[in-house]
Amino acid sequence: QRGSINPKVTHKGKAMMRVLKPLQDKATTGAGKRLLLPEPRSVRFLIRGEGSVSAGAVTIECCPESTKAGKFWMELATIPVPADNGLAQYYTEEASGLFRARISRPVSNGTVTVTPLVSRGRPDRPDRTKVV
Repeated sequence: QRGSINPKVTHKGKAMMRVLKPLQDKATTGAGKRLLLPEPRSVRFLIRGEGSVSAGAVTIECCPESTKAGKFWMELATIPVPADNGLAQYYTEEASGLFRARISRPVSNGTVTVTPLVSRGRPDRPDRTKVV
């Protein structure tokens, strides 16, 4: 059995997450762009405060539902924007649907960038995950 390699083990050291375009890019207010996940994936949202941020928060939301009163998003978590170029993150497993990182409290004395990292899909299937 010398020299045989299990092909499933060879990828362990490689990054299994794909970095996508930011949902918020050096922003201070707004709903930002949306992340479309057609198939269940693990997602890590990186929230980076830039500058001497003194206030601000980002709310990770998903799965908008239309009702007679309008469109409602389900709140998953609200994360304060880190000060001094700090980094915070929110992680979810096996999620699918539409997501956004809405700035729920305006950012003061700096900006925020929210970048989604998404687990890779099966290599034999097209990846339709995208930021819209």
